[in-house]
Amino acid sequence: MSEKNLLLTLRQINICLNIYENEKLAASEMTFAQAFLLNEIFSMDSSCVNSTELCERIGFTRSSISRTLKELRKNGYVKMRLDKSDNRKKHIILTPKAYAAEGIVKDYIDSLNDCLVQEIPEHSLSGIESALRTILANVQEKSLKKSV
Repeated sequence: MSEKNLLLTLRQINICLNIYENEKLAASEMTFAQAFLLNEIFSMDSSCVNSTELCERIGFTRSSISRTLKELRKNGYVKMRLDKSDNRKKHIILTPKAYAAEGIVKDYIDSLNDCLVQEIPEHSLSGIESALRTILANVQEKSLKKSV
């Protein structure tokens, strides 16, 4: 595969993922980023998570996490509570609305994962993931150099 075909394929995957997200999440009025973040919070052991822990866990920027949390808060899925020992930290508290949506979110994430790996042999997945992580690191490196 040539470099141009790889870029085109990645763009096509991105477009198809956006269409899939819009179709599957339309009823929940949630974006992929919101569903993904909620799913991560559900899977964390602590009942009181903060954005720093989320950044470390999933590798998203702090601004991206903050933006998504703001929307989740606005839509009633999370509440924020100041840490009593450190007023700079805010804890993310899931609301009853979030717990009511937990099944939908988990089903969506599982369905998307199943869709992505369908017909790919198990032994190939680690190589694909490794290549995608290398691509991500390459792009992140170039992005960080430009922003400095």
